[in-house]
Amino acid sequence: METSSVPQRVHTAIIGAGHAGVECAWALRAAGVDGDVALFGAEVHAPYERPPLSKALLTGSTSAERIALRAGSAYEKSRVIVVAGDPVAAIDTAAHTLRTASGREVAFEHCVLATGASARGIAEVAGDQVFSVRGLDDAHRLREALRPGIRLLVVGAGYLGLEAACSARKLGAEVLVLEQGGNVMAGKVSESTATRIGDLHREAGIEIRHGAAVRRWERTATSWRAHLASGDPIDAELVLVSIGAVAETALAEAAGLICLDGVVVDECCRTSAPDVYAIGDCASAFRGELQRYARIESVQNALAQARTAAAAIAGKAPPAARPPTFWSEQQGRRLQMAGLVDPAAPCRDVLLPTAKGWLVERYQHGRLAAIEAVDSPVEFIKGVPRIGAPEAVAAAV
Repeated sequence: METSSVPQRVHTAIIGAGHAGVECAWALRAAGVDGDVALFGAEVHAPYERPPLSKALLTGSTSAERIALRAGSAYEKSRVIVVAGDPVAAIDTAAHTLRTASGREVAFEHCVLATGASARGIAEVAGDQVFSVRGLDDAHRLREALRPGIRLLVVGAGYLGLEAACSARKLGAEVLVLEQGGNVMAGKVSESTATRIGDLHREAGIEIRHGAAVRRWERTATSWRAHLASGDPIDAELVLVSIGAVAETALAEAAGLICLDGVVVDECCRTSAPDVYAIGDCASAFRGELQRYARIESVQNALAQARTAAAAIAGKAPPAARPPTFWSEQQGRRLQMAGLVDPAAPCRDVLLPTAKGWLVERYQHGRLAAIEAVDSPVEFIKGVPRIGAPEAVAAAV
């Protein structure tokens, strides 16, 4: 993507061109901001959707062009300046200026950090035949390596790891998933949903090993070898590391912003520096449901925080808060989730069958804390507004 010319001063500089950054630019225009808005992206690609990377893009059923967040002409029409392939290297919050890697200096009235998160790696597992799926180039690289019969070892049975495992299996790869926990998506969904989804993966020919801690890694001539604590060695030509993400806070930390597993923000996404905001996967906000600061990695949260920051910059009232929502597609089943469950507190799960799948209501502290729906979109939509209601009221609806 070509870089647009950038004025020496802009009204709002948005650092990061993912879902959060692009939505913030459009939300600023919708809120009536007329000044220059510049969107700085580290990648040379036009801003694109992230969820398809481990699914449709990896299987080849969609393309990079079809997952673009906006048409190229839309940026010019909305007067959003795109700076691609020239990441911001430093921010001076006192002077209200930023400097890019190429040396470009831009002054701003407001700055929004939408830097996202990067894949958490394993120090001794890197280089040739080792993959993650956080960006478009990652997905393309893994897609080129996958072929029928090749053995892929997936480390981590979270959403992304399982989605990529599904895609690899569809392409004919032999897939083994290692998970240290006792079930797939450990701590993210109920035991009922985890067990049922795990069974679907096994029926599709994916091997999953729980309680699988790797004692050490070894690089052989043709593959990677994982030596498990149980003593079993596992060989695979390809390794996909999917053990979570780390917030991209280096820029914020260097600028002196308060960070705690993310850039700390208030309810309006303001950071510890005046006129500087943080949104999306890099932002850590206080969550009343958890009684602590936490990052929420979801497209819905990125979009919501983008609109909240834009409203604050424009001097408008923030949009109404809604329960966070998440989704995943695995083995042809659509999993939708809403709300947050405190892993440190007891949780009572109620499993309810639906016409094509199931719904799980999750109760904590006498209230409906979260819901899960598999192939049950109507039940999901009806359930979201009930989150937070007292247990007796929520169960009676």
